[in-house]
Amino acid sequence: MNQEEKKKIKLTTKEILLSFYDKIVEWENIFVYPWQRKRIHEYRKWRELDKADFYHKLWQLEKQGYIKRYGKIKNSNIKLTSVGKEKAIQYALKKWKIKIPTNWDKKWHLVIFDIPNDKKILRDTVRQRLNYWGFCQLQESVFVYPFDCQKEISAIKYIYGLGAYLQYIIAESIETELNLVDIFYKRGILPKKLN
Repeated sequence: MNQEEKKKIKLTTKEILLSFYDKIVEWENIFVYPWQRKRIHEYRKWRELDKADFYHKLWQLEKQGYIKRYGKIKNSNIKLTSVGKEKAIQYALKKWKIKIPTNWDKKWHLVIFDIPNDKKILRDTVRQRLNYWGFCQLQESVFVYPFDCQKEISAIKYIYGLGAYLQYIIAESIETELNLVDIFYKRGILPKKLN
């Protein structure tokens, strides 16, 4: 295949934003969690980029406040802003799921939080994430899941700086246990046959 036959890639703004985030993760040696996507060397596998499209999308990301450029126009360094980092984290977390084991140890894993009103957006983000993972809401800020998810909850606490507001609890039983078992069966999270 000659140079002219190579297909040029048009990256989405989401892919560009995530590539910057992956570089931060690599350079800062942040904990490796399942939501982290790629290693830097994987980006070298990209084929020829459509540079005009790429630079236009960089301009859009800068205009939206997701990135900031430093230095001369041609040789500028690009850095994710705090808003850009947050958006990239949201993209990265979107497909992250809790791994479901084959056997249930009949323990309940609770997440409770008391996030202040001035962090309402974070509170809503935590609720959305727990709902996405299939947690069942017991009370306004109390969620339950039948399997171990401590690593994932620790990641959420770390990412959003919620260590003082969020607790992870393992319980032997819950008063409404039979209802919960039924809910998690219907959601396909608990197996039909319990050991």
